[in-house]
Amino acid sequence: MTELTREGFRVVSDILTKTDLSGMRDAITETIDRVARALRTSFDTSHPDAPFEERLDRIARHDRAYALALFHAVMADAQRDPRIARVADAPRLASILKDAVAPATVTGHVVRTRAVVPSLSSHRSPWHQDVLERTSDGRGCGSVRVACWMPLGDVDERSGALEVIPGAWEPLPHRNDDGHFSIPDESLPSGRRSVVTLCRGDVLLLDRFVPHRSTAATPPRARWAVVAWVKAATHAPQH
Repeated sequence: MTELTREGFRVVSDILTKTDLSGMRDAITETIDRVARALRTSFDTSHPDAPFEERLDRIARHDRAYALALFHAVMADAQRDPRIARVADAPRLASILKDAVAPATVTGHVVRTRAVVPSLSSHRSPWHQDVLERTSDGRGCGSVRVACWMPLGDVDERSGALEVIPGAWEPLPHRNDDGHFSIPDESLPSGRRSVVTLCRGDVLLLDRFVPHRSTAATPPRARWAVVAWVKAATHAPQH
C-alpha cells in the first residue's frame, strides 16, 4: 500500500523550479493589475508596489469590496494564463502524477488558483473532500483521482498550510451553502489531524476523499497556491 493510499496524502519535495513559481506569481500579479486598471477606482488604490503576499490584504483593510473584486478575478481567470495552465504538464510533475494515479491513466486536469487572505478570512476553505461521491462511470467529478496542491511560498500552521485527517476515507456527507461545500461538524471524522508543512517548490498530493481544510494565514501575508485536480481512467485492455 502506498503512502498516498494509506495516509491520503503525500509530500513530494523540490519539484517546482524557481521559474515555475515566479511565472505563476507573475501571472497572478498581472491578472490583478489588468482588472485594477479596468475598474474606475484609481490604480494606485490596488497597492501595485506592495509585496506579492501582502497586496490583497492591504487593499482589503481599506476597501473590502474592491479587494473582493480583485480576488474573484484571480480565482476566475488567472488559470487561463499559460504559466499556470500548463504547470501540471511540466515533465517532473507530470511523471509524479502519472505514478500517483497508476494503474489508471491520466486523462486531464483542472487547474485553479487558491488563496487565504487574512482580511478576507471568510474565504478560507472549510473541512471538505474534493469528490463527494464514488461513481463507476469515470465521468465528471468521479474521474478526479488526486489533487496536486502547490503553494507559491513556504507554508506552515501560521501561513495557510493545509490541515488533513489522514487515512483512507469514503465520501462523507457535505453541506451545500450556495455552492460552497463543507463537512458538517457532526459528520467530521474524529481521527488525528495533521498540518502539512511545505517549502516552496514542494507539492502536496491529496487523495480525492481525504478530508482537508485551509489553516489561517497571519496578517498581512496571504497564502497563494495553485491546485491541479487530476483526472484519470482505467481503460480496458486492447485485444
